Amino acid sequence: MIQRSIRTAIVLALVVVVFSLVMPTAAQVAPGDGLAAIESRVAELENHLHKARAIRDIKRLQYSYAHYAELGLWSDLGDLFATDGVAHYAQGDFRGPESLRKFYLQELGRGQLGLAEGRIYPHIMIQPVVTIAPDGKTARGRWHVIAMLGSFGGTSASWAGVVYENRYVSEDGVWKISELSYSSQYSGRYSPPGLTLSKWDLPYHFTPQSAGNPVTNSGSSLPAKGPATLEGLQQRWVELARGAEQLRNETDVLNLQHNYGYYSDQKMWGAVANLFASDGTLESGLRGVYVGREKIRRALTRFGGEGLNIAEVNDHLQLATVVHVEPDGKTAKARGVELSVSGVKGRGAQWEEGIFENAYVKQNGVWKIQSVHYYPRVITDYEVGWAKSAKPAAGPDAEFPPDRPSTETYETYPKMHYPQFHYVNPVTREPVQYPAGIANARSGAVTLLGSVPQASPPKNEKEFTNRLNELEVQIHSSIVYDAAENLINAYGYYLDDSRDSLQELFNAPYRPSVSDAVAVHQTVQPVINLAGDRRSATIRARLLKVEAGKVSGGTYEARATNRGGAWKLQSLSLKETWSSPFNQWTPTVEQQR
Repeated sequence: MIQRSIRTAIVLALVVVVFSLVMPTAAQVAPGDGLAAIESRVAELENHLHKARAIRDIKRLQYSYAHYAELGLWSDLGDLFATDGVAHYAQGDFRGPESLRKFYLQELGRGQLGLAEGRIYPHIMIQPVVTIAPDGKTARGRWHVIAMLGSFGGTSASWAGVVYENRYVSEDGVWKISELSYSSQYSGRYSPPGLTLSKWDLPYHFTPQSAGNPVTNSGSSLPAKGPATLEGLQQRWVELARGAEQLRNETDVLNLQHNYGYYSDQKMWGAVANLFASDGTLESGLRGVYVGREKIRRALTRFGGEGLNIAEVNDHLQLATVVHVEPDGKTAKARGVELSVSGVKGRGAQWEEGIFENAYVKQNGVWKIQSVHYYPRVITDYEVGWAKSAKPAAGPDAEFPPDRPSTETYETYPKMHYPQFHYVNPVTREPVQYPAGIANARSGAVTLLGSVPQASPPKNEKEFTNRLNELEVQIHSSIVYDAAENLINAYGYYLDDSRDSLQELFNAPYRPSVSDAVAVHQTVQPVINLAGDRRSATIRARLLKVEAGKVSGGTYEARATNRGGAWKLQSLSLKETWSSPFNQWTPTVEQQR
């Protein structure tokens, strides 16, 4: 019998420092202090920006690893490693891009580029905790991976979860994987049903104190710029402004896309439609293209109904989002994975996994969705799994036809389709290498590092002070986003297997209200907003929890504050929204209103 109301709330009054201030206020420059003082502050901000940029580049690198693995793009996967990079797999250690390309092609690809029809291989990267070394040349990252394995008509359909502890290196100015290590967490088969969780012995590269401080403030790998001149400092300011604006744009687009997922969960189609530009488009699967906010809202309402019904689940997790801002600074693109579970108690449910390639536009300083293009990869019955169930994507609605036909024609699992990348390989800077016969005319349509039109630099020493203050705010805001994501993700890792370390995140008396049962707390889809005073930030993140007998979904709501030069978690609550036995759709549901 379904329980109509279940809530797990964890409200934390936290007074211990979680991490030192991510980017302390740079030494102030007073008018008349001279070019040397300005140069010192510019150099400090360049160092902060370099490390902030490195975190985003590393996330893009590792998310690309996941996107390439899902489609069997083995050549591009191997290219992500450093010249002497090594990957530790169950089959052995493989060193260097050439060795890894060969391994992926022969062992994972079974001798072919791409995936054979009927095969499924998503390796969804989630929950990063990334930290940069003081010199800015190396980095470490911890990740969860959700893998969907098996083939249609076989008996091996299964979930798998692992933890990656990776090292990264900046080689010739490009971030690459220098060492990949992993340990298994859980696995579960649909036939016979069941889920096995195991402990793992993989050291943490971070501590409770450093989890939320990804950018250390000492050391720099940036070369000296030579004697300071006003002209030289002006050009450096322009480069700083370009980089700071790029990071801010990326942050805004990430929040926009992730909010799209939260509104979709609740079937708040009016709110979803308002995220679009007035002439925005929606192309979901093979339903065709709907143009304009009102058409989009009506289409979504028709396809899914308005608002959640009693005992209904409609979660749409937005994962592995890779954002690129185009050179004009007013448009952007993003690729990501959507993993959804939807259903109603007593009527059944389904899992769905797919890829989105979306576009965005900045209007009056606000980012809007220009187009959503979602490609369903696999749609399967919740209780049966993808070895036995493979549903086709829905076609056009005869009673509410689209404004335009679908831009592409394809079949979903067990057939194979390759949604094309809007960006080039982040290491080689070359278009993605698809299997023979797959067109890649759109691949690499944008460069890896977008930029914005050149801003007007400060005209004199006096003007530099205020303009540098503005840049500091922008750079600091971007760093806070990644620090807050690290912090909420580290919380999940410590819940998994290090309760003693979890205590060190906070001051006594802090005790997490969690079960003693072994569980994996997978934290995804952050929306992080820094307040105008820069002293507080709100965090929303999704929880996908895996236990031996069930899987659960929920939402974290947290607030971080900056008091006395240190960031702290002020509050953290968890609302569990649904929970169901593995392989049996009998959920307990709490409505989110």
